[in-house]
Amino acid sequence: MKILIADDHALFREGLHYTLQTLDSNVEILEAKNGKEVIQLVRHNPDVELVLMDLDMPDFDGYSGLTHLRASYPELPVVIVTASEYEQDMIRIMKCGAAGYIPKSSTSQEMLDAIRQILNGDIYVPNLSASSGTFQIRQNIPAIQPQSSSLESLEKFDLTPRQREVLQLMCDGLSNKNIAHQLGMAEGTVKIHVTAILKSMNATNRTQAVIMAREVGVS
Repeated sequence: MKILIADDHALFREGLHYTLQTLDSNVEILEAKNGKEVIQLVRHNPDVELVLMDLDMPDFDGYSGLTHLRASYPELPVVIVTASEYEQDMIRIMKCGAAGYIPKSSTSQEMLDAIRQILNGDIYVPNLSASSGTFQIRQNIPAIQPQSSSLESLEKFDLTPRQREVLQLMCDGLSNKNIAHQLGMAEGTVKIHVTAILKSMNATNRTQAVIMAREVGVS
């Protein structure tokens, strides 16, 4: 397993490197301290399975960097690891197609749990608690005020009844494996449905499809 850490602070890269060593005995860590190095390392290491990137780095910020990586490498999960605890930053990042948003104030165990969840094909967002300042893992995308009815939105996306069921379970945070179990179908069939859903919704990845569904009232 090969993971790229992108952060301009050497001390944080060192700490995250140490934490990731406990993720898997065969994990290989690549490090980048600026945007240029991120692009070079991803280009020359097509077997990278995950990118953990700071929100603010030299050469590009997390938004433009994420947008570039999603456009060039749509199958590569990119996770933003940041000191920002503002919900609006998290929502904006997730809309850009991130596979997760991990606050730097998370414990090592919370970070490892989040990364495992993402590597399993799920989405990770923290539950930002203003009262306690703590974070909890959940698979749901943050709720967004609906702009139209769920029925209207699904008609607009032109999904089949089965695809609507799959999309609903995606919004509930279920992985392909769990969706397959829930609907009594093969996991490969679920993947086919997910691909069709992304195409119908004109979404570049699973995260964007879920957020689009949330925005128009699918919950």
